[in-house]
Amino acid sequence: MADARSRAQALSHDRKALLDALLARRRPPRAPTTAAQERFWHLNRMDPADPRYRWPWAVALGGRLDTGALDRAVRAVLARHDLLTSTFDRQDGELWQLRGTAPAPGPRVVEVRDGQAGVQREIERVNRQSRDLAREAPVDITLLRLGADEHVVVVDIHAIANDAWSMRIFLDDLASHYNGTAGAARPAPYADHAAGQRRWLDGEEAERQARYWSRELTGLPPAPLAHNSPADEAHRGVVQRADMPAGVLDRVRELGRRAGATPFMTLYALFAEVLGGLTGRTDIALATSVAGRDDPRTHDVIGCFVNRIVLRVDVAGSPSARELAARGRATALTAFANSRLPFEHVVRRVAPDEYDRPAPLADVMFVYDDQDGAAATGAAPRFTGLDSALVEPDYRTTRFALLLTARPLPSGALALEAHSSDGRRSVETARELLHRYAGRLTGLEPG
Repeated sequence: MADARSRAQALSHDRKALLDALLARRRPPRAPTTAAQERFWHLNRMDPADPRYRWPWAVALGGRLDTGALDRAVRAVLARHDLLTSTFDRQDGELWQLRGTAPAPGPRVVEVRDGQAGVQREIERVNRQSRDLAREAPVDITLLRLGADEHVVVVDIHAIANDAWSMRIFLDDLASHYNGTAGAARPAPYADHAAGQRRWLDGEEAERQARYWSRELTGLPPAPLAHNSPADEAHRGVVQRADMPAGVLDRVRELGRRAGATPFMTLYALFAEVLGGLTGRTDIALATSVAGRDDPRTHDVIGCFVNRIVLRVDVAGSPSARELAARGRATALTAFANSRLPFEHVVRRVAPDEYDRPAPLADVMFVYDDQDGAAATGAAPRFTGLDSALVEPDYRTTRFALLLTARPLPSGALALEAHSSDGRRSVETARELLHRYAGRLTGLEPG
């Protein structure tokens, strides 16, 4: 077995791609899908050009690019993850992943004559183009050529086959195949996760969690910032940022320690208080997400594993910061203990009329990124003989009235980012919330 592994490791790029293709043919032509894929399919049928469900990521490459090697690397990654060369269709009353029905070509080459302005224009164009998941692959790859030694790879994957963790896998796989360092081991197909989810949904634990969410979200108040939802169907987003000085996060951690709460629990509870103060409400519901990759076998699989949950916390009675942290802890512990039930099932059960909305049940989301983006972005992958850097897109979209991200920085500071639509009212509300939240955190008493 060790000798076989050694021989597999020594295979050329082309032979690795061929091996992947042969292995793929052993799999059934159609595969089950998850609840999240079912909803993304439904939303795509409603509007194939909706950019909110596609994520463009871009890597700048400086130096003498081997375009042939890049083309082979792209094809090898697509062969490695069959979800990326599949279409989706209903058969026998169910949605299926149809493997290998949309073999994606190598990267499309686009000449860019106006530098970074052209790069940003192309990123937006790629993201806004229509994509019919019944006929087209969920991935689009474009190579922008700015000059002989200057290129940008733009990868855009639909949410039906993607999450932030998956984007990191794709970029790392692309670099390793380009560099000739990719191993022969093939990740488990995403369909294994889908089949497991279907089996789990037939069990008693799924029904127990469904009853929990029905109780927890009964009488959920209207979304507090629904009036800020953008009228523009493109849902262009804006990001505003505030950096908290070193020491603020230390005080957050100490406050949480005294309440038995994690920094996430403490930060989201304090944000709920600020949101309540701005809206005049005390019953606050915030969305957040879980990675959905508890099984180590999913760590190198591309697909939409992430699950959304709703944290509902009462901020009434002018509680102290420590009491708020304790309330955040109590809410989060029970919510995360019931976080395996797909969010789509929760929506169907609690508020089925909101199934078509981008942000059902809660239009404000809170994220604590304590990995400094490592799971999603991190440093740009290394391509042999090239300088590489991630390109920050100017163009953004948003599914929420507000998405607040708190991210610890290596310096000890805490970065706050408020994502909203670019409507005047939405921007002003996001700015005010960011200002109040920064003030609340800065004003925390030292431990």
